[in-house]
Amino acid sequence: MKKVILTFMMLLLMLTLSAITLEESIQIARENNKEILAEESGMKSADWSAKNALTNFFPKAYFSSTIVRIDDDTYDMANAPIQIPEFGMEFPVMFPVYKTSYTNSIMIQQPIFNGGKMILGYQLAKLAKKQSFLTLQDKRNDISYMVASTYFGILKLQDLRILSEKSLNSTGANLEKVQKNYEVGTAKKSDVLQWQVKKKNDETAINEIDGNIDELFGMWTNLLGVEGETPSKIEVKELDTEISKYASLDAVETEKSMNEYLSEVSRTSPTIMSLGLARKMAKKNYLMAKGEFLPSINLQFNYEFESDDEFDFSGEENWNFAAAVSVPIFTSGANFSNMKAAKYEMKKTNYETESAKENYLVAAKNAFYSLITKAKTIEDNKTALELVQENHKIINELYEQGMVTNSELLDAETMLFGSEMNLVSSYYDYILIKYELKKYKD
Repeated sequence: MKKVILTFMMLLLMLTLSAITLEESIQIARENNKEILAEESGMKSADWSAKNALTNFFPKAYFSSTIVRIDDDTYDMANAPIQIPEFGMEFPVMFPVYKTSYTNSIMIQQPIFNGGKMILGYQLAKLAKKQSFLTLQDKRNDISYMVASTYFGILKLQDLRILSEKSLNSTGANLEKVQKNYEVGTAKKSDVLQWQVKKKNDETAINEIDGNIDELFGMWTNLLGVEGETPSKIEVKELDTEISKYASLDAVETEKSMNEYLSEVSRTSPTIMSLGLARKMAKKNYLMAKGEFLPSINLQFNYEFESDDEFDFSGEENWNFAAAVSVPIFTSGANFSNMKAAKYEMKKTNYETESAKENYLVAAKNAFYSLITKAKTIEDNKTALELVQENHKIINELYEQGMVTNSELLDAETMLFGSEMNLVSSYYDYILIKYELKKYKD
C-alpha cells in the first residue's frame, strides 16, 4: 500500500510540472541564474569603465566660486592710507581690499601627453571589457553544462527507477512462485529467503533513487532560477548511429579527430582567449611603468570674470593660459623599481597563462578520449545485454524443468537487470561527455 501511495504521489508531482527541453532549460537558466546575472553586471561595469578611460583624452572644465570675508582689524590695516611723516604726506592705498570679496572663474584643463598613460589606460580598459565578455561567456558555458548535467542526471535516475520497478515486479513474481513451491514441498526455505532479500534490496534501491531525484530537482530549480519545470524525456537510442561511428574509430582516425577538436578549442574557447588577453594586459602594464620615465605635458586656461565685493558676475575680468611640462629627473628609484616589478609580473603572467592553457587543452583532450571510451562502452554493454538476455531466457526454461537451482535463477535475474542498468547509465554518460566537449570550445 505504501509503495502504491508513493508511486501515485510521484506521478502527481510529474503531472504538476511542465516538461521542457534541454535548450529551453539552458535559455531559462541564462535569463535567471544569479551567477550569470552577476557577470552581465560586471560586463556592463567594464563597458562604462572603458568609456570613462576615453574621457581622459578630452578637456575638463570647472567652475569655481569663492567667498572670502576678513576680520575688521585686517581690513582696517589693509586699507589704511600710506603715510610719510617726514614730509607730512598721506597717500590712499593703491589696491584696496574688500571686507567681503566674491571670486568666480572657469578653468579648462587639457592633457597632451602623460608618458603614454592615457592611451595605455584606455587600451587596458578595452581589454578588460573584452575579458569581462569572455568571462560572461565562460560562465554561461559552465552554467549550461551544469544544467545539462542535472538535466540528464534526472532523466538517468528516472530511467533507472523504471528498471528498478521492473526488477522489483519480477522479484515479486518469482517470490510468489517460490513460496507456492515451498508450500507444496518442491522448494527450500532458503529459496524463499533469497527472493525476500532481493525484494528488500530492490525496494531500498528505489528509495535511494527517489532521494537522489529529489536532490537533483533542488539543484535544477536553483540553476534555472524558477520552479515548476521538469526535463523532457529523450530517446537515447537515437544516438546509436553516432555512437557506432565513434566506437569504430581506429587509433589513427581517433588522433586525427582529436587534433581537429583541439584546434577548434584553441580558436574558440573563451577561457583560452581570456588567457591571451591577460598576457596583453600584463604587457600594457609594463609599458605604462616604462612611461614613468617620459615627460608629461598639460595645458590649462583660467578665465576669471568676477573678483569684487558684490556677487553680481560683473566685476573685473582677467584670464591666463599655462603650458606645464614635467620631466622626471630623480624619483629615488621609484619609477625604476616599479618598471622592474611590472616586468616580472608580466613574465609571471606569461608563465601562468601558458601553464593554464596547456592544462586546459589536456583536459579537453582527455574529455575527447573519454567520449570514445564511452561510445565503446555502450557497444560492449549492448553485446553484454544480448548475452545476458539469452542466458536469462535459458535459465528460466531450465528452472521450469527443475534442471537449475534457485540461486542460478536469482543470479541470472540480478545479472539481467544489472546489465540493463549499465547500458542505460552508459548512454547518459556518453551524452553528458558530449556536452562537456561543447563547454571547452563554445
